Amino acid sequence: MSQPERRAAPVLSVMDMVPVSAGRSRTDALTDMIALARAADVAGYEHFWLAEHHGSTTYLSSATIVLMGQVLAATERLGVASGGIMLPNHAPLVVAEQIGTLATLYPGRVELGLGRAPGTDRLTAAALRRGASDPGHFAEEILEILTYLGDEPVPERLPGSLLLGASSAPDVAAQMPGPDAPRVRAIPGEGTHPTVWVLGSSVNGARVAGRLGLPFAVASHFAPVQAEAAIATYRSVLESQAEGAQGVQGAPRVAAAVNVMVAPSEDEARLLFSTAMAAAARIVGNRPGPLDPPTSDPQAWCTHAPGRENAVEAAMSLSFVGTADDVATRLREQAARWDLDEILVVTYAHDPALRRRSYELLAEAWYA
Repeated sequence: MSQPERRAAPVLSVMDMVPVSAGRSRTDALTDMIALARAADVAGYEHFWLAEHHGSTTYLSSATIVLMGQVLAATERLGVASGGIMLPNHAPLVVAEQIGTLATLYPGRVELGLGRAPGTDRLTAAALRRGASDPGHFAEEILEILTYLGDEPVPERLPGSLLLGASSAPDVAAQMPGPDAPRVRAIPGEGTHPTVWVLGSSVNGARVAGRLGLPFAVASHFAPVQAEAAIATYRSVLESQAEGAQGVQGAPRVAAAVNVMVAPSEDEARLLFSTAMAAAARIVGNRPGPLDPPTSDPQAWCTHAPGRENAVEAAMSLSFVGTADDVATRLREQAARWDLDEILVVTYAHDPALRRRSYELLAEAWYA
């Protein structure tokens, strides 16, 4: 089957947390993920991003890299990215080995997005043996992964202090092991050089991305209020860096996640979007559960977050709901406003077939 013509920028991508719908099984949800990925592959989406969540009765994306492998195996040309792997939950070497394995099997199709949020509750985070998540430690671990996936030996100590503005920093070259010295290696993985993104919902993640000279993806689908400031901070920090920045220095590259529901009519789109509002209210109200069926009552979601309606509406304020042409137009305006390179489309629907239809209708309008 012929593929749609690819656009230079901005591109559309799918952001998936693998939600399970009320009345459907978890096996159904994972099967639906594969069906959505195949539809996105045909429709012309750039990437399929998978986000890490643990202990959730709504989202089944705890084994992110396993799911990435399933999507890669089920599709032909679609790029697959972690959106993201929560790095403090994992050893950097293990992440490099696993992503490196996928990048070896599927060259050119694997990208690695890294975040520092827990992706779960405190009790589950403790069971994950979660490590330090402060920005400085996060930056050092990203550097470690970059080195494992590159061509050079891993330094004995990584120069994170240099990136974070310390007044003195060790001589990096002096710490590099000799050619015959024992060293840690990510096999497979070394030399694969997948694109590495920093994910964030605030200026903290943006600063890390800018200091490292890496692409930045902002979680504006649930933290839209801080998104514009985060993007501006990222560009400002990146532009201010000296030539010695430690990451993959280059032009700013920004992706932003947005909530979308597309249907043949605006009324149907708004009806279907009630499921997304209920899901957001469940999170804000700490009442987790599978995706609710749509309802014609525009305020039904309020029952999941009593007294916190304003917080739900703020979290969902960057949402695009309507017909395909209307949503595509407004997405282009948003992309121009933030100068985006990539738009990560987040769509919830109780019926997985209608979810796929939303993505397909949007792609048809976008690539027309």
